[in-house]
Amino acid sequence: MLTYASGRTWLVANRSHSRLIAAEAGARRLALFGETSIDAGRLARLLAQHDRAADLMAAAHEIPGSFHILHTDGRSTHIQGSASGLRQVFYTRRQDGSYAASDSAEPLARLSGATPRIEMVAWGMLHPGFDYGLTHGTYWHGVHRLPADQRLRMTADRVEAGTWWHPPAPELSVADGAPRLRAALEEAVAVRLATARGLSADLSGGMDSTSLCFLLAGQGARFRSFVEQTVDPNHDDAHWAQIAAREIDRPLTVLGPEDVPGPYDGIWEPGRGLVQDVPYGLGEPYTLIRNRARKTAMSTIFAATGSDVHIGGFGGDELFTIAPSYFGDLYARAPLRAVRGIRDLARLRRWSLPSVLRALARQQTYQGWFEEQLGSLHLPRPDVLGPGLSWGPQVRVTPWSTPANVEAVRAVAAAGDAGRTPQADSRSVHTSIAGHRIGGQRLGPLRALMEHQGITLSLPYMDDAVLEAALSVSRAEALPGTGFKPVLKAAMRVEATPDSRAGALSRSTKGEFSMSVHRGLARNRRSLLGLFEDSLLAEHGLVDIDRLRATLRDTMRPEYETNALELTVAAEAWMQAVAAAPAPAPELPLTNRRLASPC
Repeated sequence: MLTYASGRTWLVANRSHSRLIAAEAGARRLALFGETSIDAGRLARLLAQHDRAADLMAAAHEIPGSFHILHTDGRSTHIQGSASGLRQVFYTRRQDGSYAASDSAEPLARLSGATPRIEMVAWGMLHPGFDYGLTHGTYWHGVHRLPADQRLRMTADRVEAGTWWHPPAPELSVADGAPRLRAALEEAVAVRLATARGLSADLSGGMDSTSLCFLLAGQGARFRSFVEQTVDPNHDDAHWAQIAAREIDRPLTVLGPEDVPGPYDGIWEPGRGLVQDVPYGLGEPYTLIRNRARKTAMSTIFAATGSDVHIGGFGGDELFTIAPSYFGDLYARAPLRAVRGIRDLARLRRWSLPSVLRALARQQTYQGWFEEQLGSLHLPRPDVLGPGLSWGPQVRVTPWSTPANVEAVRAVAAAGDAGRTPQADSRSVHTSIAGHRIGGQRLGPLRALMEHQGITLSLPYMDDAVLEAALSVSRAEALPGTGFKPVLKAAMRVEATPDSRAGALSRSTKGEFSMSVHRGLARNRRSLLGLFEDSLLAEHGLVDIDRLRATLRDTMRPEYETNALELTVAAEAWMQAVAAAPAPAPELPLTNRRLASPC
């Protein structure tokens, strides 16, 4: 617990899985909370060098790692998360009129006595979801989420937000950008190595996790890596992971399909109901719910090796895979170059030339795209999707959604906390940032779940320095369809040996898990039907329960419905967990939150 100069509480933090580093000078305070290897002495020097809050927090943002930044001058508190969206900031007005902020919505909902916001449940069931930034709302009335690029200024009776981050101009060549990205990744890995008591890491054999394992080994880290072997005989993650493990000379554990629970295991059981061996977080639905029991078991395995920090490769796809919408951006400046450039990708995706030309010529604004999605939410999903060259994919409600569900989504969009601003001026950069931030938000419940098992899920690709280095590279040099993550490959070639260039880091395939998911749905069909036996989603009029049950019984459902099912299961489980929880206590002790600042 940190205090103001007056002795009043300023900050309460649970340091079980994050470092809290603080410095003070008179009435002023500066604190970092998260993954950082900085010491209090350096923070004190920053505090002495900068008088203005904006300058101080900008300087603190340059420190390697992933963390919240908090500063107070004794009268107001400034709070900043991460541009990647991994470090979230939430705030609410308490019943006495004062404000409080936290890195989690749940303690604020308890603190303010908030009630669930049911229309957000409909919003969260959309697949694919609307982009990050379209709503500042949460699943609790009166609890707000701060957009990742904004900083909160909070006094006793007032809050205001201002933008602190803008994406860097994507103007570096791969040759110039790769060393910068490599340096950012090396620093990110060094932070984990300096602060973890024990390390483990995902090693799927894909570019993202393999690159991190190579960097860890290059810095002398001793760690055990893990890969999942699926029921699909054509899935080649384990094969490539074994190649990588040999190259870095680190032990690898292959987890077979029967070594850990499968998709949808352990969510609901007859006579027991919702399984809560690991408590469900009440802040928001756990949208990655199909692997909840699996991740719980895996975290226990990681901890048994002596690890307290597990490195994951989440975020790499969003940073290093350039969206086809780049050609829509290019068309506005150079139509002929765009048409010539997209031909190979169109053949690969089997897009007809007329459909590509129509998509390029639309040049839709972000606001126009958003309104079009709202107007067509209720329409059936097309059997064949056209070229994805706009601000995002076509958004539809699930096939089992009701008209009330559609109207709930539109009500959220019409509310005052819905935004209309893209994450960047260009479509392709917007898509990368939005995808990164959506991922950061969705990973919050997974990180909390793993912390229950004693493991910190650490994600170097979501460090802001890594994000900024990746976004600085020109999109024109990493064209969609012309190579597999060329910027990351170039970064890993810096100072690489000839052998490593031709080994595990040369992989260009990506593992696919649909067979495991379908098997898990079939094995858990009765349990999932039991979950929806007294459905709260149906009680609130958000789903057509007969159609939903028919989909659960169907063994030939399309992939879109399989993905949408997970979001629906997550929504139902969340509503049941909230209904079963004790009534929110207006003044729940602050020690129940991970990070909180009452003002």
